[in-house]
Amino acid sequence: MSKHLAWLVAFEFGAIVPLILVVYWVQKFLSGFVWEKGNNAKFNYHPLFMLIGFVFIMGHAVITFRILPLSHRVKKYIHASLNLVALVFIIIGLVAVFENHNEQGIEPLWSVHSWIGIVTFAIFVIQALSGLSVFQDLVEGASNEVRGQYKPYHVAAGTLIVSLVTVTILTGITEKYLFIGSMKSFSPHAMVLNFLGLVVVFWAATVIFILHSGVEKRSPEVKPVVLFARVPSHDNEDD
Repeated sequence: MSKHLAWLVAFEFGAIVPLILVVYWVQKFLSGFVWEKGNNAKFNYHPLFMLIGFVFIMGHAVITFRILPLSHRVKKYIHASLNLVALVFIIIGLVAVFENHNEQGIEPLWSVHSWIGIVTFAIFVIQALSGLSVFQDLVEGASNEVRGQYKPYHVAAGTLIVSLVTVTILTGITEKYLFIGSMKSFSPHAMVLNFLGLVVVFWAATVIFILHSGVEKRSPEVKPVVLFARVPSHDNEDD
């Protein structure tokens, strides 16, 4: 197994296992998944959908340029599409927690988990919008020079988001400990959440390593087709 493939397998482990752990945690120790007004189980969609959006889908989007031997143009569309799908799951996850807190009379945005989470979401949205504006070429836009200058900042922001996602999840796990006051040390419940935190840290390490560990894998480039290009003005030309 090549070094590159080994890191990809490690990443997939870190991206899939948290989903399995959250589903097990909710079904085993909580009240399952119920999207129903007034039912406290609505909250349980929050960690699940945030993990799907940020860890699984966004994680794959981040490493797209390093793992897929496709043309750069094709990978741009895959990268953008995955991030947009991730955004949908993230928004649903936020709706779940805000509705639940409102229905249960819990004050929103009071914890460091929620503050870091909102900052992470805001940076993710800004990153997505700036990426679409600068790198996507359905409409003729930024020059290659501008794209080249912006790319290091785009990659750095991606690394920052992965780091903030990890911190947000870890603080969320700690916050959950506060809500479950009867949880005792080394209980099965605590072990599931602790292992979830460790796997998420492992996931972040694999994403950052893959992102910064080599050149982009790509196939021979195909010249892009601009669907909407600016038409030069001929107002000053002689008839």
